[in-house]
Amino acid sequence: MAFPDALGLLIAYLTPLHAPVPVLSRVPDPRPTPLLQVRRVGGAATVPVRDTARFDLWVWHTNDHAAMQLALAVRASVWALSGTTLLGPPCYRVQEFLAPRLDDDPITNTPRVWMTHSLDLRANDAIHPAPNFR
Repeated sequence: MAFPDALGLLIAYLTPLHAPVPVLSRVPDPRPTPLLQVRRVGGAATVPVRDTARFDLWVWHTNDHAAMQLALAVRASVWALSGTTLLGPPCYRVQEFLAPRLDDDPITNTPRVWMTHSLDLRANDAIHPAPNFR
């Protein structure tokens, strides 16, 4: 069974929706402003065919209001995935674990918003029995 590259799919989905804001998994040096960083921070497979991928999304911008407005737009884009195939594989469910909150960058004191979501995605191959671990 092959699980989808949830990180790559989410970045590819968000990039055209929020252009010209760069959507990246790593923060470049120097960091552009604005910037949307998407990082997979965990999740778990639910055999036989689901991957629940958890993501932190970080938004930097020039001021608190602009950072929050971009974060709220990104949040809406993520919520729009529930019950669709917009990523390619079916996204059964979206969950929010941390709503957008201001959390200034500790190094630069730049306005930044942080949120955490998970996507419940279907594996892109046929169903296989669960592995028998002992």
